[in-house]
Amino acid sequence: MLTRLALRARILTVVLMLAVMAGGAYSLSKLQIELLPDFDFPVVTVAAFYPQAGPQQVLDELTIPMEEALRGTPGIVTVRSSSAPSIALIVIESDFGEDIRALEAEVTRRVGSLTLPPGVQPRISRVNPDEFPILEISALGNPDINLLAAIVSDQVLPAMERVPGVYSAEVPLGITQGLSITRTNGQPSIPISVLKEPDANTVEVANAVTEALDQLRASLPPDIQFIEIANQAPGIQRNINELTTEVILGAVLAVTVIFAFLLSVRPTLVTSISIPVSVLAALIVMNWQDMSINILTLGGLAIAVARVVDDSIVVMENIYRHIQQGEPPRQAALAATLEVMLPITSSTLTTIAVFAPLAFIGGFIGVVFLPFALTITYALLASLVVALAVVPVLGSIFISRARLYKENLLERSYAGLLGWALARRKRTLLIAAGLALVSLLLLPFIPISFIPSMGEGVLSVSVAVPNAQSSAEVLAQLDDVEAVLGRLRSEGAVTAYRSTYGNTGQFFSAGANANAASLLVRLSPEADAEALAESMRQELAGPSRLVRVDASGDGEPSSNALELQLIGEDYDALADTARRFTAELQKLPGLVNVENDVINGPGREDDAPIARINGKRAVTIGGTITARNTQAMQAQVRQAADRAGFPAGVELATGGVFADIERSFRQMGIAMTMGVLLVYAVMVLTQRSLVTPFVIVLSLPLASIGALGGLFITQRALGLPALIGMLMLVGLVVTNAIVLVAFVEQLRARGLPLGEALRQGGRTRLRPILMTALTTIFVLLPLALGLGGDSAGLIGAELATVVIGGLFTSTFLTLVAIPVIYSYLRLKGPKIKAGTAA
Repeated sequence: MLTRLALRARILTVVLMLAVMAGGAYSLSKLQIELLPDFDFPVVTVAAFYPQAGPQQVLDELTIPMEEALRGTPGIVTVRSSSAPSIALIVIESDFGEDIRALEAEVTRRVGSLTLPPGVQPRISRVNPDEFPILEISALGNPDINLLAAIVSDQVLPAMERVPGVYSAEVPLGITQGLSITRTNGQPSIPISVLKEPDANTVEVANAVTEALDQLRASLPPDIQFIEIANQAPGIQRNINELTTEVILGAVLAVTVIFAFLLSVRPTLVTSISIPVSVLAALIVMNWQDMSINILTLGGLAIAVARVVDDSIVVMENIYRHIQQGEPPRQAALAATLEVMLPITSSTLTTIAVFAPLAFIGGFIGVVFLPFALTITYALLASLVVALAVVPVLGSIFISRARLYKENLLERSYAGLLGWALARRKRTLLIAAGLALVSLLLLPFIPISFIPSMGEGVLSVSVAVPNAQSSAEVLAQLDDVEAVLGRLRSEGAVTAYRSTYGNTGQFFSAGANANAASLLVRLSPEADAEALAESMRQELAGPSRLVRVDASGDGEPSSNALELQLIGEDYDALADTARRFTAELQKLPGLVNVENDVINGPGREDDAPIARINGKRAVTIGGTITARNTQAMQAQVRQAADRAGFPAGVELATGGVFADIERSFRQMGIAMTMGVLLVYAVMVLTQRSLVTPFVIVLSLPLASIGALGGLFITQRALGLPALIGMLMLVGLVVTNAIVLVAFVEQLRARGLPLGEALRQGGRTRLRPILMTALTTIFVLLPLALGLGGDSAGLIGAELATVVIGGLFTSTFLTLVAIPVIYSYLRLKGPKIKAGTAA
């Protein structure tokens, strides 16, 4: 129906296509640019200041009453608390996908009903990516820190807040209340955090604030400087630019592959029109849905480019074949499109169906990757409309004749191979099954991790002095660390660094260890973050201090953090166990920066924060995993725990990347199982058969050969990006099998015997199957090779490697194994002889 209508109104169809392209270009100019999609972390925090109170008093009068009030609140998974001098912080954790606004309201109600000491007013807030500072700046230069603070408060902060899109510019409360000190490049400074409005563009706001500061300098004392410590804008822009480059390179390679098969400019251009039209149509829907351009949605568009052209390839190749056989262009366009309408519709819907489970499994994957899945879905639906309406119209207009079709060497070679396989069906299936099983044996040799680092140029450094008896000893050790950073700054490896000692009152520092200080180090654009971090670990280490150096990007999920909690009632037993366990962990290769938050210095216990998890005392052990195989490191950590020995009443809880891997593998296992079932259900509905979809689903194990083989050869990690690639393969692999089997059944319906239908169907559909597979492979090559850059992170080389490898092997084996399986299920009797009809 759609194809007939489009061919009857060809001019209107072309006009509508141009309108969609114009609307997409307009939508692109309106979309926000962010690092990640807008979502709520499943965390609510309660912070309460109690001036002059020690940790025990804070615990007794603030923390415990609030913990008791929260007991039994629906939706709460874990309650962590830290009672430090003058401040209580409670971190309430829920599950991704829960209604965090409702939880925040309930927490506010329960805490608000308490009678707390006079003057104590708890501040309750959700943790949202929009609530992380987009810009961290230090003000310094005036020797009188109080005067500098006044200038910042009276002139700098108001100027920043006047910038459109700025929600707030603030100095941490801990600084203003004298609970902490900061130094930038070794000088006393005032830290400033800039938060944007939820609907504002991060890149535009950050750049506008920087310009406002430049204009403000003229009215300030000449000795005042502003040092940029962290800025999300350059990293976001770099990620966007690199993914955009990979999209463009992929599109160019796709067009090249199409031309290589058709050897004609006009059908190549007609087929290729599906790429810009589908992508721009997706942008219209994204703008309507208030989505943003970020690494997930742009990654979705990059992946979509690899698939949106497939339907148009099948349609255009079939139109071209009909014209080669002498049919008039308009008649060929209609007949050829109707011939493949059902299989391409089925294959597109199955590709979309595999993403549906992401909307239901919840957790980090469901929340973060849903925009990725929606972006691909919008583009694929648009590509189906383009294939069924636009391509036939343009084909009938621009392709009036074609060279007579002649079977080529590739098709003749394939016909011989297929005949051999059909004559040796058992042997063929044994070979395919054997290769699939062998690929599973590669799993122990493939690194396993969570998410690769996105390579942002910021290092976080913590300096702990376990046996310090005074703050002066901690600051002395901090001086030594800053001296090294000062030298690195003079050498050009570091552009700026900021140290903080004490409690700033912010989410990540409210439970700061009394014997520890933290630093943010901004690297030069040319610096290798991982290499410099490793060098600093060696150089900053000292006999009296523990130094932890992590490469961290602004707002990116942690990909290498070790986080272990020891939980129990007896703090002395926890502390003793933590010391033994930490000593064992420090022996492990591939694990660095191992430290615990036990206070060892005599007389310092009174200032030490009191940490609790779900109402019990807790000690945290942290570290950085430098080994590539995170899962192997997890096994070594368990062995270290066995060697350390845990007394009765001391419980070990794992968090960090270990917990992330466990959750992601479990959720993706559920998603892939649901995806396979949905794919089968869609095919049953569209093909009205139980057997044929079952034959097609049997092609899925063939993808594991290349997917796991690709990871093994490249030694890229089997992590969350690779698992998303596996999920995508479920939808992509069946596409080729659908196109092949659907045409075989059409030939059988015309009266051809099974054997002849399989051979003729294979030869006829060989070219479009190879075109779609190779197009997808070549589109993803820039992503797999990192030609645009290496900052893709969540949607990067691991995902592309899995899809390329899986498609490579599954396409070849589908062309051989699927006809054999089909012949078994559709024909009872002797094997099919090579070269003869059954």
